[in-house]
Amino acid sequence: MSDPANMTVPRTPDADAPAPRGLEALIEGGKTESLGQVLKKPVMVVAMLLGLGIVTGVWFLQMGSGALRLNAPAVSYELLQNQGLTEGVPIAITLGPLTVFKISDPMSGGMGAARAKTVVENIEMAVQELIESPGRTITIDSTAEEQLPTIVQKASSTDAAGLEVIRVTTDDVKLAGEEDPKQVARIWAERLTDGLKLLQFGEEPKFTKGSEFGSALETLYLNARNEKGGISTESIADAFEELGDEQKLALTTFPVPEKPEPAADDQSD
Repeated sequence: MSDPANMTVPRTPDADAPAPRGLEALIEGGKTESLGQVLKKPVMVVAMLLGLGIVTGVWFLQMGSGALRLNAPAVSYELLQNQGLTEGVPIAITLGPLTVFKISDPMSGGMGAARAKTVVENIEMAVQELIESPGRTITIDSTAEEQLPTIVQKASSTDAAGLEVIRVTTDDVKLAGEEDPKQVARIWAERLTDGLKLLQFGEEPKFTKGSEFGSALETLYLNARNEKGGISTESIADAFEELGDEQKLALTTFPVPEKPEPAADDQSD
């Protein structure tokens, strides 16, 4: 599986690529001849067409990016049924039709779902940054041993600063039924990255492959493509509605962890 600490959304190519050296050499060699004579040479015509083909190809890759065709996915939160696993309230954080995080919100101080609202705002800012400047990287920051891991979006993997998307809490780990906070962060980062790749850029999911979520997301991607391989926000929405119940469930939920059974010496006859 690819490292979620270096998960990158598509970056548009550089449009200022230099012209081929062969074309420059032909122009230099033709200085002693008239422009008409040079342009009539077959090799010159081929070189010019090659140069135009390179420029057109770069333009197509830029203008044809899925980011220019797809709408920004809506980000929201939804209160879930409380299973009593934590003192907080379980809340799903959604990206379009996908559930990317399942967090525990303390809901303390009469503030309502303050943490969930902050996470939604952070993801919305991350999406806006991607629209304005594609090629950003989603990483897991766990450098401080005393702190739980944080999912961060950066301009590149080498940037020191970045946009904090969400910090894993102890209750999040309990809610996930995991023991390792880094594993929870990995799952979240993978779901967020592949969700953005598909919903914002129309690209095939990469990091969640091998999981139930990833298999369902791959099906969604394949079904949303038209005969020419194109994809749109509308085709993704239609393809989601056509998924089976199990696949929809895999994309919109996390498995509910089982409560630990009481120890044998705690059971009474």
